[in-house]
Amino acid sequence: MDAVEPALEIIDSRYRDFRFSLADVVADNTSACAFVIGPWQQPGPVDPADLALGLHVDGETVATGSSADILGHPERALEAIKRMARLHGIALPAGAVVPAGAATAAAPLTAGAEVVATVGDPGRVSVRTAGTARMPSDA
Repeated sequence: MDAVEPALEIIDSRYRDFRFSLADVVADNTSACAFVIGPWQQPGPVDPADLALGLHVDGETVATGSSADILGHPERALEAIKRMARLHGIALPAGAVVPAGAATAAAPLTAGAEVVATVGDPGRVSVRTAGTARMPSDA
């Protein structure tokens, strides 16, 4: 691991209220459509093992968690993807961004919402949603 950074995953699920089976979420390509990353931090003085996390929408805290909620340590996500890549003969390209996983539940958003994730000392990342929102259809 060369560096770590705070990140937000943007979900665009077709399933209302995130109610789906494992087969559904695989068919929906994990419901992810984009991600936003904050400033890169060199590992070292910041140990990502147990950082306090916060998810804030329009200034209101909607979820909190810990980086320890990601497989016990977010670095385990990197080890898992490296194992799977080796198993399937896939090489991770140099400089690949590997999201570790979620440490909080997803939050529904409205048009024009400002979303901020805070992650211990590494900092924060934010994004504002587009001016128009669409709701996922019932599936």
